[in-house]
Amino acid sequence: MAMNEGGRIGRVVRITIFYTVTLLVWEALVRFLQVPEWLFPAPSHIIDVIADKNSVMLFHTLVTLQETILGFALALVMGILFAIGIIHFSILRDTLYPTLIMFNSFPKIAIAPLFIIWIGIGIESKIANAFLVALFPIVINMIMGLVDMDPELLELVRAMSRSRWVLFWKIRLPHSLPYLFAACKMAVSFAVIGAIVGEFISGRTGLGYLVLSANSQFNTPLAFTALFYLVLMSLGLYGVVILAEKLMLPWYHREPAA
Repeated sequence: MAMNEGGRIGRVVRITIFYTVTLLVWEALVRFLQVPEWLFPAPSHIIDVIADKNSVMLFHTLVTLQETILGFALALVMGILFAIGIIHFSILRDTLYPTLIMFNSFPKIAIAPLFIIWIGIGIESKIANAFLVALFPIVINMIMGLVDMDPELLELVRAMSRSRWVLFWKIRLPHSLPYLFAACKMAVSFAVIGAIVGEFISGRTGLGYLVLSANSQFNTPLAFTALFYLVLMSLGLYGVVILAEKLMLPWYHREPAA
């Protein structure tokens, strides 16, 4: 346990040193080469924007966060339901599954403008974008988790109980949870991208809108600041998924005793 704790501390120290050195080199190069602020700002310029416009940045971050969470949550619920339906009903396996694959092959940025026509330029179209890009990995991984099982274990459970629902609740669903969380790690990042794409196309608020607006005004420090908040938000959501996985699947992350 002590060795593991020491390894984690060492990793944090290495990461901290790496990013500290990176920022210092970045700052030094920009100042030494006298790069214009509008072309490539130094970290100090970005810090100035954060200090000056923190409340504005938080407002736009919360807008994008809301769009992302709602789109991801909808994708999570529908993805689980779709996966369960596909493995249990042949009609869904023959119709819904190919349809999902077909929609996933479409470039999402080409579909995004259609959401504006169908549901308007409000938050709903951004949620729809986030939902669309997050759905597919959840469905696919959930199907894999429900199906990819030891045949001998399935035969044993079937011999003990003929109920399909007992097999599902006691065996298939618990077995699928690691697959589901692996999908959620990807899907939550995809949901952020979907929300940002929606804001690029029709946003009036949100970090995507802020990046686009700053670029149009050659306000590069503001654009970099928006990207910084976007990265923090994405990492935070990813961390929440990892935390939920560790809390719900402690047996999956339990380290073997030395």
